[in-house]
Amino acid sequence: MNREIRGLRRRRYMRKRRATAWHLAAALATLVTSAAHACSPIKSIGIVFDWNSAEVPAEQVLKLASWTSMLRVRYPNREAFFMTTQAAFGENDASNLGLKRARNVANILTDHLQFNVQRIELPTKGYVAAAPAPEGSDMVKRVDVEFLPACP
Repeated sequence: MNREIRGLRRRRYMRKRRATAWHLAAALATLVTSAAHACSPIKSIGIVFDWNSAEVPAEQVLKLASWTSMLRVRYPNREAFFMTTQAAFGENDASNLGLKRARNVANILTDHLQFNVQRIELPTKGYVAAAPAPEGSDMVKRVDVEFLPACP
C-alpha cells in the first residue's frame, strides 16, 4: 500500500512537472513571438487626394484613424514615419501640392489622431507623374506613409 501511494504521488509530481515545463515553453514562445512582432517590418498605407487639393478627404482620415488604431494595439513602441508623395500630371503647382499633402497627413497623424512617434521624415521633394494617369486612377494623387515600429 505504501508503495502504491508513493507511485501515485510520483506520477502526480511528474504530471505537474511536465505541465510546468509546457507552461514555461509556452510563455517563452509568447515572449519571443511578441519581441519579433514588435520588431517587424515597416507597415504602410496610401492616402489618396482629390484633384488639385491638399486637404485630406474625410474617408481618408477615417482610413488613417483605423490604421493607427491597429498600430497602437500591435506596436506600443514606435520609431518613425516616412512619407513619400506624388501628384498627378497636370495638377496646379504639382510639386508643392505633394509636399503640402504630406504635411497635412503628418498633421492629422500627430495633432488630430495624437499618434506619436520619435520622428517623422517628410519628403523634401514632391514627385509629379510624368504622364497623365489612366481615367479614374487615384494612384498618382497620393501620400504613402510608412510606419517603422521600434524594438522593445
